[in-house]
Amino acid sequence: MSQVTLVLVGAGLRGQTYARRAHATDAGRVVALAEPDPVRRAAAAREFAVPPERAYADWTELAADGPLADAAIIATQDRLHTGPTVRLADQGYHVLLEKPMAPGDEEAAVIAEAAARNEIMLAVCHVLRYTPYTQVLKGLLDDGRIGRLVSVQHLEPVGWWHQAHSFVRGNWRRSDTSAPMLLSKSCHDIDWLMYLFGRSPQRINSFGSLSHFRAEAAPRGAAQRCLDCMVESSCPYSAKRLYLDCL
Repeated sequence: MSQVTLVLVGAGLRGQTYARRAHATDAGRVVALAEPDPVRRAAAAREFAVPPERAYADWTELAADGPLADAAIIATQDRLHTGPTVRLADQGYHVLLEKPMAPGDEEAAVIAEAAARNEIMLAVCHVLRYTPYTQVLKGLLDDGRIGRLVSVQHLEPVGWWHQAHSFVRGNWRRSDTSAPMLLSKSCHDIDWLMYLFGRSPQRINSFGSLSHFRAEAAPRGAAQRCLDCMVESSCPYSAKRLYLDCL
């Protein structure tokens, strides 16, 4: 199989991870990228040896130059998936799309229709399918070695630091600017369960509440920002410690 040429739309952590995987295995090579943050754009261009004229500030500029590669890695924020995916699918790119596809079923249907209309491959990054422990467990289930499956109780253990970083003060803190937490975090779990068990669930229940990260639960003396906070040094959620001291 010949090396696949790639365009990278969104050079954040996920986009870089997928691009690095392609380069490390020599399966693919990034030939163009789009990233609004100038520091990330420059860093990604250096790492993947993308020439300056192929490092764009906006995905629309990349698309305007016509097809540049075989496939596209689209790793923009949740609510920015539909535009580049549909546009690049219409240009004939195969697409690797970061999960979730879209915040709602209408946009997801638009993306799926674009893939079908253009007869391109559309893959969503549900990476848990490909872990070694998943393959072992699926083998046990498929062989019937643990008996007949009748129900599943599944827990998504979101780490306290991940909760604070991503879903309290991070990019996924509001469902009106990203996807809801249940979708952005737990779509992995649903895909994983469906892959393992080979059929769609008949019934799903989810419950919870916003109980801890509320203004009335803040410790006495807490400030709006960690760098201005008198209790920062003893706070387990200190952004200063998590983002600066761990470098």
